[in-house]
Amino acid sequence: MMEITFHGIIEKSDGQYTAICIELDIATEGGTLEEAKYNLKEAVEGYLESVTKDNEVDDFIPRPVPDKVIEEYYQRFKSLLSSSAPSEFYEFSEKACAKS
Repeated sequence: MMEITFHGIIEKSDGQYTAICIELDIATEGGTLEEAKYNLKEAVEGYLESVTKDNEVDDFIPRPVPDKVIEEYYQRFKSLLSSSAPSEFYEFSEKACAKS
């Protein structure tokens, strides 16, 4: 069984939460913060199971988010911090397992 700790960034926009896994460049959405976290964990676990089954772990883990995407998130977060608007960004880390 493969296990990794992954880090996510979640942004709320237009009532929808978008979650992205930094280490694997996987993104999902949810109607709530908890749903977005859950969906991202499910997507990460599905990805881990796929690359483990196909014996491609060394080729596809990690597969980080491009620096440009991280910079865009950072700039939007920085803009929110300097405004009076409430934060719409969240970060978290969680363990995910590939079941063999």
